[in-house]
Amino acid sequence: MSILAIYNHSMETLGTLKKFLPRVKEIMAEELKGDEQFDALIIMGGPMGVYERDKYHFLNVEMELVKNAYKQNKRVLGICLGSQLIAEALGGKVIKGGFGQEIGVQKVRLLGELKDFMGSEELLVFQWHGDTFSLPENGVLLGYSNKYFQVFRLKRTLGVQFHVEVDSEMISKWVKLYGGNESMVEDVKKFENELKNSASKLIKYWMKL
Repeated sequence: MSILAIYNHSMETLGTLKKFLPRVKEIMAEELKGDEQFDALIIMGGPMGVYERDKYHFLNVEMELVKNAYKQNKRVLGICLGSQLIAEALGGKVIKGGFGQEIGVQKVRLLGELKDFMGSEELLVFQWHGDTFSLPENGVLLGYSNKYFQVFRLKRTLGVQFHVEVDSEMISKWVKLYGGNESMVEDVKKFENELKNSASKLIKYWMKL
């Protein structure tokens, strides 16, 4: 199986997810032509908003790739910005979150088959986002926080608002790049094993869709 992973920023990569995946081709979003061939697609995060497509034209290319992959019943996974691109591409709407930013190590509540698969009602995750999305038609909500939707599925397409792919080294780079409290680095370091375990389970769930 060939997997294409798209990076919207060089600092927001597959991280620990890469350890749990078969061979992956990684590409920067700016390099996309729109005719890429793959069996499964992963779109990672980035600092831009889905509503900034006039400024970041590659977001339109990514959304077309999502639409085509969905029509062909291929697996698609979106993390953070990736989940928002999936939502918008398949009929939802992405907006600035009305309840403010979610940032840091937090827990989200799981629902339905994802709760059963993970064997827990809650999942420890890392958050860093201010935008949110409405569910596309026929989207199944699989997780939420006190503020926003967190996970949804349509057929073999999975949108994940939060991060489980991070470790303290990655978050240290994000804090330097985006600003933010240095204490988040230590927070993530404390929970690296739990985050890595969540990353492994999430990929297993996606790979069985």
